[in-house]
Order: sequence, then structure tokens, then C-alpha cells
Amino acid sequence: MPYRLSRLGYIEVRVLDLDDALQHYVNVLGLIVTGREGRRAYLKGWDEKHAYSLILTESDTLGMERMAFRTVSPEDLEYYKDRLKKLNVPFATIESDYKRGEAIRAETPSGHTVELYYTMEYTGNVLPDVNPPPWPMDLKGIGVPRLDHCLVTAADPTKTIRWFENVLELRPSEYVLNGSGDPIAAWLWQRPAPHDVAVVPGPDAKFHHCAFAVETPEQVFRACDILAMTKTKIDYGPSRHGITRGTTVYFFDPFGNRNETFGVHSAYQLDPDHKPICWTEDALGQGVFYYEREIIESFLSVVT
Repeated sequence: MPYRLSRLGYIEVRVLDLDDALQHYVNVLGLIVTGREGRRAYLKGWDEKHAYSLILTESDTLGMERMAFRTVSPEDLEYYKDRLKKLNVPFATIESDYKRGEAIRAETPSGHTVELYYTMEYTGNVLPDVNPPPWPMDLKGIGVPRLDHCLVTAADPTKTIRWFENVLELRPSEYVLNGSGDPIAAWLWQRPAPHDVAVVPGPDAKFHHCAFAVETPEQVFRACDILAMTKTKIDYGPSRHGITRGTTVYFFDPFGNRNETFGVHSAYQLDPDHKPICWTEDALGQGVFYYEREIIESFLSVVT
């Protein structure tokens, strides 16, 4: 099966106060503001080459408004229009958005809004185009280079997992299986990385976290130092996941949306015929937090 989705392109997160949110996402995470219109701000990591990967929207509620995947080519966007029609999946065509071209929008069985698009203004990263250094010296906070993935919850996770697999043709890198052999959690991708989106059991239409990449375990520890120095509330970490083998720390923005810095995963050689790694339901604690072998209560109960 060819790759038709290149990556998770952007997510839109609702916050209660836009200025307070920007203090966190710019000065703690180190994202760069690329635009602001009314109640929305557009941000990106320093190594991302398109106009934005995170939209912050001031709202009366928290959580994720939408996630969006970028297709590999314009033809792939047309492919998905045809595919959704053939599968009788309702969708809408969205003509344009801020610095982004046409998109199609559908809804998962769990009530999450998903968009597909190809065209977004190409702005380049913050490094020079000729003889660039490996990273910019004026980074703020953690200085994350890019958005990595998001995780959502579903009351019927198997149904939502199958929707991502059958409709968007995402592939599982890892599953958690119940006693009947059905996936109750999944880490799903098309690009060569552990996941663009993950689905776990929980309430419908809820947002668990968005994750930003780091490159070394030392950068996870540095992130923890910055979180402590800025009095940012840490949910859990630093630690290692059994699932993906990635290193991690989870923390909250000022309103309770969960963020993660994630990286140094090593569980895969993601060939086209990759077969998913499977975890049993009784090993979920070790799968999520490998060293501690259990999941803290807030990690399961706090969603927005």
C-alpha cells in the first residue's frame, strides 16, 4: 500500500485565555508564533517548514478542536475524497483556512474532527537555507523542533481504531489487545515513525495530549528542568514508554490541556510489511510507563 499521508500536519487546541496560553507555548515549549487573527494564534516548532502546526483558539472549553493530516500529494487528497464516498463516510469540503488550501473534514466514531489537506504556505524553518547550523542559538524554553503526535480517547476504542485503519488507511505500530484479541488501544501511522495519532479507552470526543519531539534523553531531562524552573505542573516523568521505547515527560498548559515531550523511540524498522507489536491488557501499565510498571490515576482520568 503506498504512503498517502505524510504526517500529522496540525492540531487545534482550545484554551481559556490566549495570552496566558502563548506564555506557556512560546516561553516554556519554545514554539514560534507565525500569525494571530482574532481569537486564534498559529505556531510552529523551529524545524517545521510550513506555516504552522498548532492553532490555539480562545474558548470557553478546553480540548482539541481538530486534528489534520497532510497528504503526500494533491492527488492523494482527491483519492481520499473518492475513498470516503465509496465507504459512505460523511465529509465536508473546506475551501481554505489560514495559509492553508482546500481540505476535507470528517468525524471519527468517537466524535473527533479529522481534516486532510495538502497545500499550506511553505515558510521554511528558522535556519538559513545555505550552510545552516544544526539548531538555532536563540531558542526559548525547551525549544521543541516539531509537533510529533496526538492521543485521543474513545468509549469504543476498537471501533475508532478500525475507522482510522479502514478509512484513512493508517497502520498500527503497536496494539494493546483485550482477552478476545481486539485492539483496545493503538498507535497508528503512515509516515516512518511510531505514531501520528494514538487511541486509548476513555470518554468520546476527548483529548489526552499533544506531543512535541525531542532528540535525546538528555533533552527530556532538560525539559523537566525547565518545567520545574517555570513552575509548570508535571503530570508524570521523566520516564520511558514500553510502547515505542520512547522517553517522555507529561505536563499541563495553564488550563489543564496535557502536553508531552517525546523522543528517542527505537522499537521499529518501519518497513511497508511491518507487523504491529502487541501488548496484553494486563501489561498496559508497563507498556505506558516501563520502569514504574503502573499508570498513575491522573494519567487515565484527566482529559480535556
